[in-house]
Amino acid sequence: MKIFEWAKEVENIYKELIEKSKNQNLKEIEELNVENEKLIDEFLQKKQNLVNMALKSINKEVNKEISQFEENLKSILKKFEQDYNQNKKKIINEIIKRLGLDFNA
Repeated sequence: MKIFEWAKEVENIYKELIEKSKNQNLKEIEELNVENEKLIDEFLQKKQNLVNMALKSINKEVNKEISQFEENLKSILKKFEQDYNQNKKKIINEIIKRLGLDFNA
């Protein structure tokens, strides 16, 4: 009957080896998953950094353009105001004349 005991022992060893192999494979898969998650997180962080840098650059450009536009607008408005003040009497007289309210003529 030693052969049956030997067969049973071989069967137990086989089961143990299968269980160890299964556990080792599960551990390796888990380690790979953790490693892949880290790589994905690093990749996403790099992408986020690139997006943030691009947004900062665009923000600077837009702010610069806005500042230039505001300066140009102020300059134009100042010029318009100066021209108006210089020609104010002429403009008022022309309006009065066109409305037919010029009683001095």
